[in-house]
Amino acid sequence: MVVSEGSMSFDLWSDLPMPMYMKVYYYNCTNHQDVQDYKAKPLLKQIGPYVFLEKHHKSNITFHDNNQTVSFYQQKNWMFEPDMSNGTLDDILVTLNVLAVTAADSTRWPNGMFEGDYPFLRVMMDGTFKETKEELFMKTNIRNITFDGIESDLLTMTEEGPMAGVIEMPFDKFGWFYGRNGSDTYDGEYEMWTGEGNLQNVGQISRWQGEPDLSRFYPSPCSHLSGSAGEFFPPNRDKSSVSYFTPDLCRTIFFNYKEETEVQGISGYKYWLDTGFIANSTYNSSNVCYNPHPDLVQQPKDQAGNDLPDIRPIEDAIVIGLYDGLLNVTSCKFNAPSYVSFPHFYKADPALMEPFDPDSDFWPNEEQHESYISLMPKPGIPLDVAVRMQINILVRPLEYISIMEDINTMFFPMIWFETTTELSDDLVSQLKLLEIAPKLGNITGGISVGIGAVLALTAAFMIYNVRRNQFV
Repeated sequence: MVVSEGSMSFDLWSDLPMPMYMKVYYYNCTNHQDVQDYKAKPLLKQIGPYVFLEKHHKSNITFHDNNQTVSFYQQKNWMFEPDMSNGTLDDILVTLNVLAVTAADSTRWPNGMFEGDYPFLRVMMDGTFKETKEELFMKTNIRNITFDGIESDLLTMTEEGPMAGVIEMPFDKFGWFYGRNGSDTYDGEYEMWTGEGNLQNVGQISRWQGEPDLSRFYPSPCSHLSGSAGEFFPPNRDKSSVSYFTPDLCRTIFFNYKEETEVQGISGYKYWLDTGFIANSTYNSSNVCYNPHPDLVQQPKDQAGNDLPDIRPIEDAIVIGLYDGLLNVTSCKFNAPSYVSFPHFYKADPALMEPFDPDSDFWPNEEQHESYISLMPKPGIPLDVAVRMQINILVRPLEYISIMEDINTMFFPMIWFETTTELSDDLVSQLKLLEIAPKLGNITGGISVGIGAVLALTAAFMIYNVRRNQFV
């Protein structure tokens, strides 16, 4: 189990042999013009899945401290699988203009990022939008918005002058996975324990991006860096929880024990991301440090003009108490107003779906939208993994910016994806052998004890006969 050069663990870890697939779904806004012109509720229809074979390869592998830790980069490669997909990469998508919304949203900080008169900055931003012909929605295709990237004048026009720093994304194009396919460095530099000297540490992260904690993203205790770096979990698992560090959220996530399970004939424990993972601080106080800077905004209202729930006054401002079912990942995603949920707002506050047309494609359910990992409890080896996340962008009214004035406040779902793994036949055979090995040991031990007992009885009987014959 120790990760060292030449070991079986090293071979499995450096080039993951398990087939992985990423399925991507988008929300197509079918009435975007009515939303822009008449403030209609967006009607969202799900398209996809667009399926990609995913492969992982470790590069720049360096062992430290007498093999106790190893640093590396993780290269991920995706290849489109047209036969497994429902659609092509040329499918057209109408979605929220995330670049314009992010740029507009950054101007709401009169004493934060910008110093001075923030209405003036908004007027300048509005002029920039008019010059670049930005609208609240954009039309693109799946190929560009996924991996190839979308070109935008906003990315170059905000590089200098008063608008410098408005968009912090360090890329020349925008795409949800732009710059990731084949990149060695996108996920950052990992350092993990190899298990040398202490097998309970095997596969656990020790540093990320050269830092031993996450204090640049979150205050304590959310700044604590821990969990599996990906492929290995400590052996002898119990029915409590397992942790995993994900660079996509810049944090550790905890899978709680759910039930005993069986994967292709191999017994395991199933752990899942339950309600506590996405609960707000009212229900899970440990999550409060993941949302350290609540957003100061105008009071959001529904279509009838009623105040939306979970609003808390702070001094002279109004703050959105984060809805149940959302994770604030703004600090992890270049300060874009990004929030992560389970797909279709599964296990989230139903109020999140109210700003959208009732005919929108929301059907939250456990079977399709839960996230889980199944492990062999003794060796801690993953048997089955399904991680499903949805990215939402906070949209809110902003004065002086034409495309954002009088818009309803909502957490707009953009994309959701699931990453799943499958055990190959060779791995199934090896893991089944690993599963029965302790039982074979017990059987062999029992047989040995039985043979020993028979031999002892035979020897005693022979000695008895010899002695008996001596006295006859």
